[in-house]
Amino acid sequence: MHGSRESNALNRNVWDYDMVLEKIGNISKSFESKGGLMGWSTCHLSGYGKTQWILLLVSGLLTITSVAAQQAMSIIVIASHCEFHTTQAEKGVMMAASVTGESSSVSHGEQWGIYICMLNVTGIFLSTYIWGYISDDIGRRKVLLYGNFASNALQFVLMFVTSIWLFNIINLLVGISVGGVSAALYAYLSEFNIPRHRAVAINYSTMFVSVTAIYVPATAWLVLSSDWAITLGDFVFRPWRLMLLVSLLPGLIGGLILLYYPESPKLLLSQDKTEEAKEAVAWISKFNRGKPIQQVLDCDEFTLKSEDPAGENLLSDSQGCGIVSKIVRATIPLFHKPHGFNFILCNLALFGMFFSSNGMQLWFPEIVNRSSGAENNSSTVCEILSVPVETPQNVTETLDCTDPISSKTYIDNLIVGFAFLIGFSIQGTLLNPLGRKNVLLAALAVAALSGIFLHFMGNPTGVLILFCLYILLPGLSISIMIGAIVDLVPTNLRSKAVSFCMSMGRLGIIAATNLMGVMLQPYCNTTFAIFTCTLIVCIVIVHYLPIKNSA
Repeated sequence: MHGSRESNALNRNVWDYDMVLEKIGNISKSFESKGGLMGWSTCHLSGYGKTQWILLLVSGLLTITSVAAQQAMSIIVIASHCEFHTTQAEKGVMMAASVTGESSSVSHGEQWGIYICMLNVTGIFLSTYIWGYISDDIGRRKVLLYGNFASNALQFVLMFVTSIWLFNIINLLVGISVGGVSAALYAYLSEFNIPRHRAVAINYSTMFVSVTAIYVPATAWLVLSSDWAITLGDFVFRPWRLMLLVSLLPGLIGGLILLYYPESPKLLLSQDKTEEAKEAVAWISKFNRGKPIQQVLDCDEFTLKSEDPAGENLLSDSQGCGIVSKIVRATIPLFHKPHGFNFILCNLALFGMFFSSNGMQLWFPEIVNRSSGAENNSSTVCEILSVPVETPQNVTETLDCTDPISSKTYIDNLIVGFAFLIGFSIQGTLLNPLGRKNVLLAALAVAALSGIFLHFMGNPTGVLILFCLYILLPGLSISIMIGAIVDLVPTNLRSKAVSFCMSMGRLGIIAATNLMGVMLQPYCNTTFAIFTCTLIVCIVIVHYLPIKNSA
């Protein structure tokens, strides 16, 4: 009898991490009286306190710098082409704009920009997969800090590089560093949230991608509209170099805030570091509630339930092939039952979403610019793109080199950015009441229909709207899929799973960009049909995935 009472008392002091996280969340009364935030009713905000709000902001700041490292390049390469001495043929296409009246400067910049952006994307693709495993070994927080501050330092160095080849190499290293942020961010954010909040938290974190799509062209318009130069010997500091500093600042601020946060308690529990996990939970309680964890739980002593054990350490006593073999062994559990088949489907779905959204977005300024310059406003997109751009036959080296960027380049990107921001806001309000799977299916279906209508739409405004939906909706779906992946696999595999899927997504961007470069003009209708069919395949995959509602 006495032993039974002791056992019951012991069980009462053993807490599940998610249950503790819900109890130590805190909502201010003033906030509750205002009805909460979009997507969260006040009854669903238990377990959400200052720790989660500030971490959401930090994840947004890190996202801005990570995405800006790629997006800013498409503008920087236009502004810097004179300094980096692009080839005569590329200059000829640019100067054809001033002769024929077409804005080919956007076309040139976008094509050259795609190649440099692809180096960054390739760096992210090559590194994200490995960073995911490292974050499961040394911790999400360490990988976030190392990756973020390394990318900040490399972007700062880029401000003073005068060689295009060195610029490209360092840009590749920036992509590798950013891969660490991509691999660890969503797992870290989700593990500071109870299951009910994870989908919406990741949605609003991903919403900062749209903030970046506004931040980059807006700051570029502000910085590059002025004409100044600082000469230091042979080195000339021009406005486009300041863009690199503007891009890294949000991540620098976010990284400094993250220094005060502990490691994910959920990951620590999976590594059997119970005492460290209790210290991290105590920190969250003190920060959220201003009270010791024992007072919140109403017990003098407590312990936390263990999580699924972590795999073998990737970095311990391994070199070369040993590390590769450990990565392979650590990958295999992702494909085991009960989640293996669903994990494969998630990879295919994310590949298709990145392929359709990000791949098309890289070419969006080129396509819209060509369409807006057409003489016949009733022509469809493919009818316009099928007309080759004429280049002058006699272009000499004596023509002055200029760095023109049309205001339309900024405006088009701002429109897409605001569309994403509005879309994420609306999606956040729909996730809990309608469920993630229904929102996913609806978004992909509307995107596929937009792709079909693009074959026939001749009105310029209609084309712009359809393009926004075609790019926007698969992009919005990515955040929901990431949330689904986090729920489908156990804690010790989450970072690996997200990094693997994100690598497949980046592979989709590379595939889409190269496909459009080869096929867009000669086989425009076929190219759009491939993108639309990809979305239809994603719809079928999502239909069969066991995606839970976020509530």
